[in-house]
Amino acid sequence: MLLTNEAKSAFPAKDFIQREQRVGADHRVRPATFRGISPSRMSLSVASSRAAPIAALGPRTGRRSRANRSRAMRCVAAAASETSEQQKTLKKNADAIADDLKGVTVTFVGDNESANIAVSQEVAKALGYTPLSTPDLIEKITDSTREQILEEDGEAGLVIAENAVLEQLSTLIRCAVGTSGGGRGATARGDCWDYLFGQFTVWIDDAEAMAAAESDPSTAPQREAYELAEVHLVMSKKECKPGDEAAGIGAQALEAIGSIIKDDPQVPGKKGFYVKMGCRGDWPVLQPPGWDGTREGMVDPKTGKPYRDAEQAVAPKTGEV
Repeated sequence: MLLTNEAKSAFPAKDFIQREQRVGADHRVRPATFRGISPSRMSLSVASSRAAPIAALGPRTGRRSRANRSRAMRCVAAAASETSEQQKTLKKNADAIADDLKGVTVTFVGDNESANIAVSQEVAKALGYTPLSTPDLIEKITDSTREQILEEDGEAGLVIAENAVLEQLSTLIRCAVGTSGGGRGATARGDCWDYLFGQFTVWIDDAEAMAAAESDPSTAPQREAYELAEVHLVMSKKECKPGDEAAGIGAQALEAIGSIIKDDPQVPGKKGFYVKMGCRGDWPVLQPPGWDGTREGMVDPKTGKPYRDAEQAVAPKTGEV
């Protein structure tokens, strides 16, 4: 099913995502259950990866001698203890900000979709978050491939679909999200960032793309939207392999987020309030509940008065030149 006109205007993704409150001392929220995706399917890849070292030992064939059993146990222990320096650093940085982060979702944007997803998965593992991929969610909730959506609805269809997913993800906590790349998704449009300001956003860039954009900015207009991200990481090469490389980038991302929180410990709380107020686009200067959604109606943080009052105060009187 591709996007209909009604879906483009509404796209009720709330039918696909629901939030559950976990009762307990940590007050965590269990993120995202999607229609058609059972919890067992969502955790299948994680379970499979954890089982891999044991599976590599080969199938059991009858009774084994004590020496063979000991050898197998040593192999399993060695496999389980092998953790790269990148993984250790990532976990260290995750533990350092876990409490201060207050469950705020971390979202990765940029043209390199595979890097966005790979890093989000490593960060989710380190923080104990739920890893999510907007490209996957788009295809699941539309029951169409992104190529089909492009063919039927053009890039606007992809933007609408991903923006609807981001709208629903904005109400969830404890998620690490990888978004669409190639400048084709909602994150490549600045007017779609209202649902991202309630999260910590990380732009994964690369040196080659940055150099090309500096020589001719018109080749990558989406970079202007990516600049809204709070963290900008530039890779020395274009590709990011899952595993250690992704973990290394994730460690830098969490270190940068930690610096933001250290400079202003109120940021996670402000983001939570921003979401509670409905992601109105008034980040980082949060407006009163009665804000009419216009810039003229926003309160000037310097004067505490609406901008319209300031404009009226400096408006020339009749007859003045």
